[in-house]
Amino acid sequence: MEFDYNKAAERYDAYRKGGGPFLKTLHELACRSNAAHVLELGAGTGNNTQAFLDIYPCKLYGLELSRAMVKRAAGKVHAAHWVQGRAEHLPFRSASFDFVFAVLVLHHILDIFPVMQECRRVLRRGCAAFVTSPHDFIDRHPMNRYFPSFAAIDKARFHPIEKIEEALKQAGFTEVIAERIIGEPQPLDHRYLEKVKGRFLSTFDLLPPGELERGIAHLQADIEKYGVVPVDVRWECVTVWGMC
Repeated sequence: MEFDYNKAAERYDAYRKGGGPFLKTLHELACRSNAAHVLELGAGTGNNTQAFLDIYPCKLYGLELSRAMVKRAAGKVHAAHWVQGRAEHLPFRSASFDFVFAVLVLHHILDIFPVMQECRRVLRRGCAAFVTSPHDFIDRHPMNRYFPSFAAIDKARFHPIEKIEEALKQAGFTEVIAERIIGEPQPLDHRYLEKVKGRFLSTFDLLPPGELERGIAHLQADIEKYGVVPVDVRWECVTVWGMC
């Protein structure tokens, strides 16, 4: 099953919020780049766009492939300039930006090497930064208990950190760094169950037939039994960036 980005636009707003522990790093990198012109790749419905603009006012362009997501983002984040297009073929002139970032986007792109080349082309200076999920976190994710295919699906999509670093280096970026960020504990409770039912992660759209329903039933039974399932839910990500 393929993920339908247009159909997911409404769900993304209902069950996903912008921001997170990675914002501090993105803010620091934008400041370091003295970024006046910023490009966000795969901006979705604009949740992270707004979160970034709240802490770093700038001239920001949001690039998104899905027409439905662009329409939704443009309707709520008026401070950004919205463009429909692909990260592998950026519709911008060379040396147009000071900072490029993407949050949980690279796993939707099969070949990331052209993306890094394009990022280097449109940057006149500054930095490109990518927030992603590392494989060891995917292996430890609490949803593996309820959805047996969860880790295999995501490890097949999420590029290894070393591959992202290599792609940045091949594109001509220097000072390539990967920083792991761990969020605060989150309860695995009825609120989390509603997010799973709303398929707030694209992974849930890719499960084999029947696995989503069985996993939800198992998770719901545990929540009804415990109130809050006794597992440590801490969202982890890695931000990989390179300077130019």
